Amino acid sequence: MTLFESPRLRVLFVAFSRSSLGHIVRSTTAAARFAADGHDVAVACHEEVRHIPEKAGLAWLPIEEIGPAPAWRGMDDPEQLRAFVRTRLASPEYVSASLEDELRVIDLFRPDVVIADMRNTAGVAASMRGVTAFTLHNLRLFQHPMHVVLPEVLVTLDQLGVEQAHARHVLGSTVLVPDIAEIDGLSDVPRDTAALICSLTDEIRHLGPLLSPELLSVAARASESESGPGPRATENRRRLLHVTLGGSGVGDQQIRRVVEAVAGLGLDIGVTLGAESLQDQVTALEDELAAVAGDSAVTVTGFRHDVVERVAAADAAVVHGGHGSIIEALVCGTPLVFLPGSLEQRENARKIRELGLGVVLAPDDDAAAVRAKVVKALSLKETPGPRRFARALVAADGAGRLVDYVTSSQAIRTAVAAP
Repeated sequence: MTLFESPRLRVLFVAFSRSSLGHIVRSTTAAARFAADGHDVAVACHEEVRHIPEKAGLAWLPIEEIGPAPAWRGMDDPEQLRAFVRTRLASPEYVSASLEDELRVIDLFRPDVVIADMRNTAGVAASMRGVTAFTLHNLRLFQHPMHVVLPEVLVTLDQLGVEQAHARHVLGSTVLVPDIAEIDGLSDVPRDTAALICSLTDEIRHLGPLLSPELLSVAARASESESGPGPRATENRRRLLHVTLGGSGVGDQQIRRVVEAVAGLGLDIGVTLGAESLQDQVTALEDELAAVAGDSAVTVTGFRHDVVERVAAADAAVVHGGHGSIIEALVCGTPLVFLPGSLEQRENARKIRELGLGVVLAPDDDAAAVRAKVVKALSLKETPGPRRFARALVAADGAGRLVDYVTSSQAIRTAVAAP
């Protein structure tokens, strides 16, 4: 094989999944792109979300995962967060169990490359088996909570007796940022944390957002329709407000707050829960919201595989402000209404508001203020800004760049290692 040949690789994705679906969704998108290019791919994640990679036709490998803990989102004090992290992502029990799981799936699949998405020890496990590792990572998370999580994980690895040569591969050989610098820039990372990151990896590279085929299809249809009058100009229809604030009841009161505030606007309000939810939970929330919705019509569903179509059809989307939800809405040209909880979400919301692509609801906004901000977001749908930005994001699609970078990097390593 010459230096310029692209090798066929065995690529293992290892994704954090139970507290946020964004990591497994984008890992599945990236894994599917590798598979389409002829590589052998498997995705390791918790059983609760195995349906996501399997629906994409990908091999699934089971790993355990820590359960959701919404409490960390409100912890801005580093010492309070550090104490909490020591019982969760940096606990000896979780770190050792994660390493054991990751070593097991590496030994089972025997990959050439491991790509980790928020699994903080997958790069360490890969190093222990002599396998190249990369990490998908939003830089915004290094503002919170990774500015505390990362150092504490390193402490725990040392306590567990993991050799420093392996522990220092916690971020892999390259941190691959699935976004554009205009949204998620390196300059926003705290100085001490940035120095730590640079000491643990060889390169930090912005790829662009990892866009699924569904997102690209929606964007293409939207682009084709722009030459003529859009559906909103020709149809007398009710405006659609899409709401997704996660499952497990975490965002129910905030959803109610928004629904109550916009009662009287005659909207269709579609609430999508971010997890596979029991039907009685869905029905109970739908009944609760219908009682305060006035002349708006409310529907509640659990996890939807067609959520992209729903976002594209919406006039505005109400989100906490996680990366995946933001990218979906921006590519669909759908303005955003933010109800941020964590520092990461607040910073994401601030950036999108500054770009003129959404509004941010403050905790002390009364019903009139919430209503006015939602109306403003709804009106943005027909302005040219969201459509222009959507086209720019599509042009920056990073899934192909991810495949090209990993395969070329591996080709160089193979050539260097050859006798």
